[in-house]
Amino acid sequence: MNYETVPCVLCNTYNFKPLFSKPFENGEEFTLVRCRHCGLEFVNPRPHYNQMSKYYKDYFNQRTDRGYNNYFSETMHREVLRLLTLNLKDLQFYDFEASIQGEKFALDIGCAAGYFVDYLTRRGWHAEGIDIARDCIDHARNNLKLNAYCGDFLSFQFNKQYHCITLWATIEHLHHPDKFIEKIHSLLHDEGMLYLSTCRSSAFSARLLYGKNWRYYNFPHHLYFFSYRTLAKLLQLKGFAVTRFVTYGSGIGKPKTLMRKLADTLAKRLYSGDMMLIAARKEK
Repeated sequence: MNYETVPCVLCNTYNFKPLFSKPFENGEEFTLVRCRHCGLEFVNPRPHYNQMSKYYKDYFNQRTDRGYNNYFSETMHREVLRLLTLNLKDLQFYDFEASIQGEKFALDIGCAAGYFVDYLTRRGWHAEGIDIARDCIDHARNNLKLNAYCGDFLSFQFNKQYHCITLWATIEHLHHPDKFIEKIHSLLHDEGMLYLSTCRSSAFSARLLYGKNWRYYNFPHHLYFFSYRTLAKLLQLKGFAVTRFVTYGSGIGKPKTLMRKLADTLAKRLYSGDMMLIAARKEK
């Protein structure tokens, strides 16, 4: 297999320290490295972008530790919206929404089946989504009747500016997160907001308890592992200022058990969750 070796997207250097390797389900080994300058962690070397489709086969239809069990079910639709509405509240999105005068335009990048686009549309937004997964976009367009596009965000031509752009659990999948943030900045209205979520690489989370078995170390689906510091630095470099930071989730204990509920509550209160939420405004 032909892989590419890439520099740190924050430092543009090749000075990194290998941390550990972990196999994909077909036996291919991928290595997590840490930049010696800024501490950003990422998979390196990695498959080329045009080779990634083979790693996502059945990603939305077959339950594994790397994918979903029927992402297109109504049960999953409700669960996604339950989590997103909690995230929106934590990020003070509803206050921002109420402040917008006139028509409101939104773009969800990595929109999957379009559940968040549908949610905003029902709230009166002119909402659109984009994703590279054809089965997801077919569901969004045909079943939910949404404005959703199948394509690469970096090459897609947009004809408007947006008050709100979102990256829900998407940035960790991207080959070029720096270029995504740069283009998002160009598409945002001057008073616009970027909202995103991603797994959190931190010394103060359950990640340390699990080592290479941490629930988000899914190589090569997840390519980048940001801490708050490295993500804030990327946003700052691309013209954003962070206005809100929240963590949630522990991964400790089985889902829906008392142990999980207690661990999740403590993780959120102590800012030690292994997921993080960011709200960032566009700097003029």
